[in-house]
Amino acid sequence: MIKREIFYLKILCYTLKVRGQWENGFLIRIKLDFANEPEAWASSPLAHKFRGILKGELNRSSIPFKAKGTAFQKRVWDATCRIPFGGLSSYIEIASEVGCGSPRAVGQALKSNPLPIIIPCHRVVGKKGNLVGFSCGLEIKALLLHFETKTGV
Repeated sequence: MIKREIFYLKILCYTLKVRGQWENGFLIRIKLDFANEPEAWASSPLAHKFRGILKGELNRSSIPFKAKGTAFQKRVWDATCRIPFGGLSSYIEIASEVGCGSPRAVGQALKSNPLPIIIPCHRVVGKKGNLVGFSCGLEIKALLLHFETKTGV
């Protein structure tokens, strides 16, 4: 059975609306959007866990999750999870790490990432450090990276 949950996550001076899908007690998908107006986010334990992950205080295993994908997608997602908090990697670097000659294939795998933040695809950038591709939009990608930079390591 699929359970849906909406919570709000305060990031700097913005509020993100997070829509989550749960199956058998595991988070299987999230979607991030800017909230139209600030909501009471502090009351959600899940919002606190996501904020802790973004601040580098908690690891992704603090939220039970299952990422469904192909073997290739899972290799790309695993490589992405090894990017340290506050760090960046390029699509070309991830492609090399997973033994794939195509940064575009890596981009497609990351586009299919069902769990942004938990699988931190926002840390993957173009070869010159430019912001390209993010399933939740480049504005949210920039916000997440800026938040990690502000939080520091």
